[in-house]
Amino acid sequence: MNTAQYTGDWTQLVRELSPKQMRNALKRSYRSETKTVVGIAQRYLRQTGMTVRGDRSDWEKGIRGHIYSRGGGFLVTVKAHRASLKQMSQGHPGLSMHKNRRGWYKPVLMWAEDGTQPRTQRYKRKGYTPEARKEKVGLKKSGARHYVKTTGLSTGRLRRYGFLDKATPEMYRVVENDLANDLNVAVEKVAKKCGFIN
Repeated sequence: MNTAQYTGDWTQLVRELSPKQMRNALKRSYRSETKTVVGIAQRYLRQTGMTVRGDRSDWEKGIRGHIYSRGGGFLVTVKAHRASLKQMSQGHPGLSMHKNRRGWYKPVLMWAEDGTQPRTQRYKRKGYTPEARKEKVGLKKSGARHYVKTTGLSTGRLRRYGFLDKATPEMYRVVENDLANDLNVAVEKVAKKCGFIN
């Protein structure tokens, strides 16, 4: 089909595109929508009032969009994703990781979305048994009978903020209203690039 044969029928135009061209058009529209809904999720994150210590440049970037490689859709997530071996060799920690004040990378947003269970730090305390204390003072420490007591120290928990869950209804509404229009625009761009329309 050339420009002179095109009558403005969108269905006719789509039929002229190859599967690869149509997949590229879908992915283009998904990229546009992903950018919009990630912005919505970031707004809900700011509304929680949650703060972090450390490098804030990666804070909101922990909310990321992922477009499926075959053009089958997209998602918004805060789950941590391991970097490739090449990236790890260059010191890249992976996606959705926050660098805290100690320089460690932590998936803070993933924990904040669902909350965490109360954590207990385990440590060992060594001492003499009562029988060993009654023995003569000159007894070598290595020969005394020891006991090991395991003690728990509560380190607290992170409460559930659920910012992504709260943002989901608005994200669905935006996608339902805008995706069809974005797809039309993406298809027309591909068609212009292929010379089907001016």
